[in-house]
Amino acid sequence: EELLKSYNIDFEREFPLEDKSFDFKIGNTLIEIDPSATHNSTWGVHGKEPTPRRYHWNKTQLALKYGYRCIHVWDWDDKEKVIYQFLSKQTIGARQCELREISEEEINTFLNKYHFQNGCKRQQYRYGLYYKDELVQVMSFGASRYDKNYDWELVRLCTHKDYKVVGGAERLFKHFVKKHSGSIVSYCDNGKFDGEVYKRLGFEMVKYGQPAKHWYKNGVHILNSLLVQRGYDQLFGTSYGKGTSNDELMKQNKFVEIYDSGQTKWVWEFGSR
Repeated sequence: EELLKSYNIDFEREFPLEDKSFDFKIGNTLIEIDPSATHNSTWGVHGKEPTPRRYHWNKTQLALKYGYRCIHVWDWDDKEKVIYQFLSKQTIGARQCELREISEEEINTFLNKYHFQNGCKRQQYRYGLYYKDELVQVMSFGASRYDKNYDWELVRLCTHKDYKVVGGAERLFKHFVKKHSGSIVSYCDNGKFDGEVYKRLGFEMVKYGQPAKHWYKNGVHILNSLLVQRGYDQLFGTSYGKGTSNDELMKQNKFVEIYDSGQTKWVWEFGSR
């Protein structure tokens, strides 16, 4: 609340929907603050029951039911990036911009500033829109990382906090599909986005994912998928050995499990637009 006030952003507190309440309402967006101390599914705290695994997923669904976007704010999020969503922006058209191929360093610098999930690897094709020689929007693609049934993955789309680029995503996407054939898959974090941009680009939603598990303690955030892939010993340099439960080791060492809102899977097939 103090952060919103410092940016002079108008908001409502404790916005009710049915039998639930959301922490903030800003325009058509609802915000849920989900501190791990009270929103974990391990122990709860101060006499509270552990949070049900589908709690955040259900609240996202409730918001969508009434036409709202819902942003969940976790302990590991950069709260300034949440604020960026609500700042006043200069509206420009994609045709006012120059489209360029950009380096991995350049796109990751941009993503680390403005994207909720920061930069990443395996962005084979990287494009940017420049307005008066300033990078204002990026989109990147690579080989499909998680599902080999698809040729490509739209890895990142991100816009500068000070701009709204009308038609920017469409122009960047069209540039890629003109040069490459095959199907494209992408994944949308339901705890931050509503997927509207995928609809505009001609994607079809093929799966609405279930809540994914995260582990958190004192600033350390670990995806459960990484824990399963590498194991507790490799992550923390211990030697419990085979046969020990990763989940039990995490709990013994005071990590709590947090279940998010899941992610949707979107697919674009050649010839769908």
